[in-house]
Formats: sequence, C-alpha cells, structure tokens
Amino acid sequence: MNTAKLVTRFILFLSLFCLLYQSPSEAETITGVVKNPWVAKFPVVVYIDEIPGATLFAPKNRPVMDQKGKEFIPRVLPVLVGSTVDFTNQDDIEHNVLSPDNEGYDLGNAGKGQVLSYIFKNPGVYAQLCRLHPEMVGYIVVVKTPYFAMTDPGGNFKIENVPPGQHKLKVWGERLKPTQLRKDFFATVESGKGASVEIQP
Repeated sequence: MNTAKLVTRFILFLSLFCLLYQSPSEAETITGVVKNPWVAKFPVVVYIDEIPGATLFAPKNRPVMDQKGKEFIPRVLPVLVGSTVDFTNQDDIEHNVLSPDNEGYDLGNAGKGQVLSYIFKNPGVYAQLCRLHPEMVGYIVVVKTPYFAMTDPGGNFKIENVPPGQHKLKVWGERLKPTQLRKDFFATVESGKGASVEIQP
C-alpha cells in the first residue's frame, strides 16, 4: 500500500476517532447565586424549564427521600420527570407517605427499613406528608429537564453539562411567593465559556 493511501486512511481514522470520542466541550456550566433572605435556611431549586426537541431519560439510580427522626430527608428533593423515588423509613416507628398535590397519592404505611416508591410522571411540586405524623413535611420538585441544582447556604448554585444556547431558568423555594415563582430568568451559555447569572426572585 502506498504512502498516500496510508495517509488518507489515517486521516479518516483520526476524523472518526474525534467524532466518536470528542470531549464534552459542548457541555458547559451555569454558575450563579440566588439573592433571597430565606435562602440560608430554605434552599432554592434552580432549573432549566425546558429544552425543545431534547430526548430525556429518567436516571438509572433512583432518588431517595428518607424518613428519619420524624422528618423527610432531604426536605426538598428535585428530580427529573419520569423518575421513581424511593421513600425509606429509617425510624423504629411506622410512617406513611402521601401527597395531595397534582394527581395525588397515598402509598400507605411502612415499618422500619421498608421502602415505598412512586413514579413521578408529571412535572410540578409535590408536598410529602405522613398521615401518622402531621408535623412531617417535605417537597419533591419534578422538573422537565435534568438541568437543575439546589442552592447552598450562601445562595450559590451550579448546573452542569448544559448545552450551549439561551435557556430559561425557573426557581422554586418553600418561602418564595407565587409571583416570584412565576418569574423567568435567562442564561446564555456559550461554548467554552458557560454562563454566570444572578437571580433575584
């Protein structure tokens, strides 16, 4: 085989290799901060509302919300629509899991170590309650994309692996008012740069 053919084949191989194994440079990060007086005690969920045409799959690993010390832990759990959430009873006493929101459900009671599960097929916020212990409350925030994050006590957040483009951000927080929840925020993600935003609900 002559040198020209070898060079041509090498170039074709290199092109195919780059196509198949290109680094995730197209996926960038949105960093930001939510300015709100309640954020230190009550974290806020920040998420991209939707990406038209994107094909999304529920995560293989199931999100978990524990019942421990008569509390839902974590108190706020954001998940992708279609996810199955496991509710694990870590207490020595019996617990119940129910939600009156959206389609509503009552998963019944569970003893120590038992797991109750639910598939969240619709986006929205679901308050989690225990019929046996009315003081218990948690929240599952079901969103339409896998691009979401929770704020830290300083209000900072980071959403990773975001495709380039202009994206509409929404927020949800336990202490935010309905008018604040309806607000839209925008982040323009550039390839190789990501984006930084400041959100004031």
